[in-house]
Formats: sequence, C-alpha cells, structure tokens
Amino acid sequence: MKQRSVVFILAACMLLSLLGCTSNNTPAQSTATPSAAPTASSQGNASISVTGEAYPIRVKDFLGNETTIETKPKKVAVLSGTPLNIWYDLGGKSICTSDVSQNVRIIEEYEAEIKALPQMGQVYAVNIESIVALKPDLIIAQAGTQNVAAASLRSMGFKVIVTHIKSFDDVIASYRVFGKILGVSGAAEAKIQKLTNGKNEIVKKLPDKKTSVAILYVTSKSLAVKLDNSIAGDIAGILKLKNIASNLPPDTIGSETTPLDIEYIVKQNPDYILVTTMISSNEEARKTVEKQFSSNPAWSSVKAIKEGRVIYLPQQYYLYNAGPYYVDAIAYLAKSLYPEIYGAVK
Repeated sequence: MKQRSVVFILAACMLLSLLGCTSNNTPAQSTATPSAAPTASSQGNASISVTGEAYPIRVKDFLGNETTIETKPKKVAVLSGTPLNIWYDLGGKSICTSDVSQNVRIIEEYEAEIKALPQMGQVYAVNIESIVALKPDLIIAQAGTQNVAAASLRSMGFKVIVTHIKSFDDVIASYRVFGKILGVSGAAEAKIQKLTNGKNEIVKKLPDKKTSVAILYVTSKSLAVKLDNSIAGDIAGILKLKNIASNLPPDTIGSETTPLDIEYIVKQNPDYILVTTMISSNEEARKTVEKQFSSNPAWSSVKAIKEGRVIYLPQQYYLYNAGPYYVDAIAYLAKSLYPEIYGAVK
C-alpha cells in the first residue's frame, strides 16, 4: 500500500463517512439496517462463518466479503460494543473501539479495561484517520452503522470483517468465528453450550398458551414497529410469542422495522405492548413513550395500554445485542410476561 495512495483514499473515505451521518450527529434511522445488506438467512443460518482448521483461515462476513487471515492477529480493532464483548469474553484484546459509555452492558470482568480503550468516536461515525494511524492487522466492524467506514478501510488494504449480531444464532456464529481467529475454539464451544443450555432452560418452562405482542420502536423523532429480524423480534420468537407485525412489509429491503399503524394494532389486539427505544437512557425512553401515549388519543384504544400491559425493554439488551448476556435478555422478557413461572424482574 503506497503512502500517496493512502492519503488520497483517506480523504475520500472521511468524506463518505461524514455523509453517512446526519447533520446533528444523530445516527440516521435509515442506516440501522442497510437495504443492500444480505440477511442472515440469505447466507444460511450463520451471519458470519469461517473455513479452515488452522491458519491460514478464511472468514466470510455478513456482507459476503471473504478475508483470509494468515496468522493470529496481534493488533485488532473491534469498533462496536457487541462484537467487542464477545471478543473479550474469549480472551481477545482490542487496540481501540467506539464510544461504549451508554446502552451497552460491558462484560464485567473487563469493564475497566474496555472503558480505558482509545475511543474512535460514536459507533455510527468512527474516525477513520485515527483507526488508520493505529495500523491494525484486523478490523471488526458492525453492519449498518459502519458499512461505509468498513468499505473505506478495506479499500485501503486493511483486513476487515463486518459482523451482524442481532439474533441468538448471530451470537453463536460470532463466538464460533472469533474462537477460531483467537485459537480458542474449545473455549468458544463451551460458551456456546452454556448459552444454548440457558436458552433451553427458559424455553422448556414456557406455558402452553398463545401470547401476542406488538413491538414498538421509539426514537426521539419517530415511532415504528419491530419485525422478527430485530433483537426483540428474535427473542419473542424464542419465547413462542406471536409478533403481530410478522407478516407486514419492512420499511426497506432488509429493514427490521415497519411503519406504525395504530389502527392495525387496535384490530390485532395484542396481549402485550413491548417497547424498544433509541433514546439517551432507559429513563428518558420511558418518559418519551408515556408522553406519546398520553398525547395521542388513538393509543387509548389499544387495550394492552389501557390495562397496563406495557413492557419497557432495557437498551442494554434490546438496543444493542447483549452478546454474552443474551440469555439474560431472554430471561428479562420471560420474567416480565410470566413472573409466576420465572420470578419477577429485579
């Protein structure tokens, strides 16, 4: 990679990165799930996969890019909290990350170390120039919010893997691939088994009843409804809940939301309203939602809201994938719905 080429490409890449964000430094809603990105199901059951039992190994990421890794990487830049948690849970280290100060449940054992990492900006606007300066030999990025940055870094010759961790299956696939990269496949399989056992323990206690839900997605500017390919939608499926929006068309191809239709929600009469949010904190999110419910008379026709069957899903589990704590996210919703079986949420 020649120095003069790097300078030119870097300038262009920084411009592209800026164009991927809104002018007020808030992530654009349309970037949450890129319309051009393939879904996990379009690549089989895994959103990321690896071939090869020993180095060199080849990783195929969520966007279909294939990256050959000749030897165990020594300087890895993990640019998002969800893959970062899984990476550290397997004993990996990162030379930097994006801002993980809010809405991410950091793995406790490494919380101080992770928070002390150099931060390359917000997850949706990482500083490409600063990442390049660290000269990582592997970069792990997040699909959607970091597609432009990932493409820019790849074009400069860096090895880049784009992850998409929205579901339980995505978590398992990430553990398996990261375990192979780090040379700890045995430990990764043990983690996978623990997660699988935890999920199965919850599922086997489910009551034999049909429970329907509507999953609202609330930001500071808009309301929408989550589909099955969202974190909340995936967990609803694990708990055998009927998502009333399952058959509705997405906003765009590959999107995990569909436009809000209160009349449709009233007609479907869900047993519960689940609320996911992208606002500064869980507390502010609840205030925003309650204000929406009280200011719009149409919500008074939704029986679940009138009767107080509204469950606010915490951002550390449902805004970003909880990764190592995905079973805790499943348990949170199970306890919220069926406290007589699983105990109350604490």
